[in-house]
Amino acid sequence: MSAYTLEDMPLMEDLHEGDYDVAIVGAGLSALSLLHSGGTALGRTVVLDYQEQVGGLLRYLLPADGFGTEWELLRDFQLPAGVRLLLQTTAVGLLPANDAEPTHTLVVRQRQGTTQLRARQVVIACGGVERPREHDAIPGTRPAGVMTPVLALQLLAQGYLPGRRALVYGDSRYALATARRLAEAGLEVITAAPASGNGRSVRLCGTLEEICGFPRLTAVRLLCDQQSVEVEVDTLIYATGLLAGTHWLKGSGIALTAAGSIAVDAHYRTNIAGIYAIGTVVRPGLDHEDSVRMGQEVAALLPGGVS
Repeated sequence: MSAYTLEDMPLMEDLHEGDYDVAIVGAGLSALSLLHSGGTALGRTVVLDYQEQVGGLLRYLLPADGFGTEWELLRDFQLPAGVRLLLQTTAVGLLPANDAEPTHTLVVRQRQGTTQLRARQVVIACGGVERPREHDAIPGTRPAGVMTPVLALQLLAQGYLPGRRALVYGDSRYALATARRLAEAGLEVITAAPASGNGRSVRLCGTLEEICGFPRLTAVRLLCDQQSVEVEVDTLIYATGLLAGTHWLKGSGIALTAAGSIAVDAHYRTNIAGIYAIGTVVRPGLDHEDSVRMGQEVAALLPGGVS
């Protein structure tokens, strides 16, 4: 697997050396797909991501059944020559171009502090965050042992077991692959999902009514066919959705949908000229169904991109 990490991290003052043709915010699947499909043709390009490696949140799961295309992209990815990669670099603001300043300005934060970089075109591919139980106001206590899939997968990657008996709540491919990974690691795993789910096979279908126990989770209650069912577990993996990572765009003028994702047209253009958006920041979903395709398509649509 290609692992681009923090080696040769440029100094902050180096970021001011002229404008970029393209700045890509995020180094997840959609960004890697864009670069793989046409990165060498885009001119002077910079890619920034807050993590220490490329691949986004999904990299903690891969390889996994049902994600062959995504795994091949991440495993075989090579950074195109001339593309600058800035890891542990977080975009915290966007100032669109105007009459006085013809380039877009990204406000970015590194370990050394906050600075700016300018680009003629910006591709927002910053993904999102997994939706926690607090967002959905699930009743009950707030014990240890309740987490989203990425935390459980990160713990496994570090050699830790998140618990002994886990309920994975969600029926996406991502949720079920996480359940399999936990079971392979030695946990007893129960799968459950809302009755309104997409029909994938889970052990229980019902509404998550209450989280019980403190300081450690002891049980969850589900409403299944109008009957309350208590399931004794010490770990709950809450895997019901993704929230687009758009909080840093406040005040930028970028139009959002009612659900909080970035609004784009058929060519992935936002309402501001020269700014595009792709991936789960446009279509939030744990399975990243469209991320690779969006990257391929916008590589051809960007001025200077491949045809």
